[in-house]
Formats: sequence, C-alpha cells, structure tokens
Amino acid sequence: MRRPFALAVLLLLVCVSTVAQRKYDFVVNPANSQMNVNLSLQAFTSGTLIGNYDPNTNPNGTRTKPGVHLFGFTGNYPVPVQVNPSVEGNVVSAPAGTFSMVLHPEANQVILMDFFSDLLPSGTAAVPARAEFSFDTFTTRNPSAIYPGGTYNTSLGDVVVRALTITQTGDPAVGTLTPLGGNRYAFAVAPVVTLYVRAELQGSVLATTSNPNPLALVGEVGIAGDTATILSANTIDWSDVDTPNQPIPRFAMDLPTPTGDTAHFLFDLTLNEVRTRVNGTYTIAASGSLSLRRVSGTITLGDYTAPVGGLNVAIEVRPAGETTPTETHLVALNDAGEYQFETGLWGTFDLSAKGSHWLRQTVGNVVLDKNVQVDFALTNGDIDGDNEVTLFDFGQLVSAFGSMPGDSHWNPNADLDGDGEVTLFDFGVLVRDFGAIGDE
Repeated sequence: MRRPFALAVLLLLVCVSTVAQRKYDFVVNPANSQMNVNLSLQAFTSGTLIGNYDPNTNPNGTRTKPGVHLFGFTGNYPVPVQVNPSVEGNVVSAPAGTFSMVLHPEANQVILMDFFSDLLPSGTAAVPARAEFSFDTFTTRNPSAIYPGGTYNTSLGDVVVRALTITQTGDPAVGTLTPLGGNRYAFAVAPVVTLYVRAELQGSVLATTSNPNPLALVGEVGIAGDTATILSANTIDWSDVDTPNQPIPRFAMDLPTPTGDTAHFLFDLTLNEVRTRVNGTYTIAASGSLSLRRVSGTITLGDYTAPVGGLNVAIEVRPAGETTPTETHLVALNDAGEYQFETGLWGTFDLSAKGSHWLRQTVGNVVLDKNVQVDFALTNGDIDGDNEVTLFDFGQLVSAFGSMPGDSHWNPNADLDGDGEVTLFDFGVLVRDFGAIGDE
C-alpha cells in the first residue's frame, strides 16, 4: 500500500544555521548611480603619411614627397611620421551594470564575481582631442606647400566616446564584510578589471582594452532575506600603460598647410603605446535577489517493492565535514524515485538523506555553485529511526508482525517492503541488513 502524502511536489523546510553563505545577483540602478571622472587617453604611433592621390581614381588628389621640391615633382611618396593623439575631458554619466556577490556574514567575507559596468548606458560622450605630429620636411602638390620638419600640435575636434565599460577578469575577488548593526555591513573588495574604450574621430574608430588592474570598491550592503541592496561610493584614480604594437587600419585625415590650404593624407601607422587614466568619483546603487541553484537526483530506497511516488525523504545540507544542517529539505519522490529542491546556499557542502526506515547516507563535498545532481541509495531496516539496524528494530518488527493498516499493533515503519502488511518478507529484509549503520 502506498504511504499517503498530501503534496505531490517539493516540500521545503529551511533551518537557518549560524554558518551560511549565499549568492545574490545584483542589477545597478542608473537612476541612483553616477560617474564623474576625468578621462585621459594618450596614444603613441609611428609610420607614414602619403597623399590621397591615385592616378586612376583620384588624379587631382594630394601628392607627397620627403624633402623640399621647389619646382614640383612627379609621383606620390610616403613620408615618415609620428602621430601622438591625446584625448582628455570630463565624462559624467549614470552607469548601469550587473554583478554577483557571495555574502558570508559569519566569516566576515564577501566574494565578488562577474562584475560588469556600462559607464555610458544611455548614449555617448564628446571629449576634446589633440594630436602631436612629428616629421621631417616634406613637400605637397594639390595643394602646393612645404611642411617644415618639426613637432606640431593641432586640435582634432571632439572624439565621440561610444563605449566605456569595466569588466571583471580572472578569479572571483575575495574581500571583507564588517557588521554595522542590524542586517547592514560594510564591504571592501578589489576585483581585477579591464577598461574598454571605443571612440570615433573623423570617421576613424579607435578601440582599446586596458591591461587587467585592480579596482577598489567599498560601500554598504543590506541583507533582507532573499533580497539585498548596495550603495558603493568610490574615488577612482586608475591608470594603465599598454604596448600593443599593432597596425592601425589605414585612415584618412585632412591637415592645414602652412599657407592655410587643406591637404588630404592617408596614414599607415602602428599603435606602439596607449596610456589611459581615469580619476574622479564612481557611485553605484544596486539591488540584488537571492540566486538559487537546483539540486536534483534519484533516491533508491533499498528493498522497497511498492511504488515510491509520493514518499518523502529529508535531505540535510550541511557545512562540509559537519553534522549540524544549514538547511533541511523535505522532498517528495516521483514514481521514478527522482527528487529536486532549490537552495540559495553557495559553497561546498555535504548532503545527507534519511528516509523513515532507511539508514542515513551522506554525500560529501558537493559544490553548490551551479545546478548539481546528487544520487542516493538508502539501506532498509531502521524501524526505530536510530540510524542502525539492531535488535531494537527486530523487537519492533516482532511486535507488529502480521499486522495491516487499521490493526491496533500496526507499525508502518515495520512494513519494510511496502506491501501493506508486516510479514516474513520484511523479516528477510531486516536479516539481510542486520548490523548496518548509517552515515552520521
């Protein structure tokens, strides 16, 4: 006879222990977040410039040749050049983003992972740009001019910054969590991040990703059960030097001649070095929800011949190596003996299953950082529930021997095989498993 069970789905009982770390997934609220920084970007390049003349497609274009040529010249020749553009200006925005935090108040620890911040979620930023040109003397035709050798600075107009993001790289960052009273805590953590910048100038695109560098974040977090809130106000002074030594796709640029005309050049450059600096304030407000992982698997109930659908088994989630549960989940099996439950716990735990007249089985070191499958195979015969098969169980079976539901001496735990009566078949199960002891 099937044991009655009122719920056909998972029953969840949660016992909060003194040791628990849980993961929260946060979304940054741009309405309450702000970035106000000075952005400085310097690039150092070397290569050549050449006029945009082409005998077939642009015969009236600018021609170039190194040196001074007072009486004209034929052909179009590259001129060695160094171009060092720089961008510097203030950027104010309402950043967006996402990240996850594992909060472990009892251990005064926070773990930050998957940090991403879009610093320009609602548009672009215009930042003034200049460039330093260094070259030896050269001559142009169409227009005719002589550019004396030297170093010159010129305004390039505004650079349009179209993307500015911060992305965490490498391992999750471990930081500190300090109680402030109630359910509020101060946190400090320094994830390793890269800064990505994509900008446009006169139709040319410059995109660069910085080297990984730590980004110090401090603030307060409030925990209210399945939700959490964060306010993090930070002063940023962050710099980076990268040496990509990569060619830049050819681009066109117009420059004024010494006599006030405009010459048209094509540049073939190699990006040798990029220096980036960001300094100012960066404040993020974010709300988080408890991240749940699904634990599922199959529980095999040894020596049980009746259908198992609807039977319930208690599964304890314990800190690794300990016996006091952090959570206890009462799960209902389906007809295939399958179960599942969800947990907000994060880390490494032991899972321990105990059925009504089955011995306890513990599976150790289950890593709850994603959905996991854990299977159990439980040994039958523990009629009195003390996690051992002994003479005490034999005595209870004898007392219930021959009974069926409704009889005065009926004991459902003595019906080991689940056939609805206590018989020699149950006695056989007990004999086979006599002396067995379950896991702690």
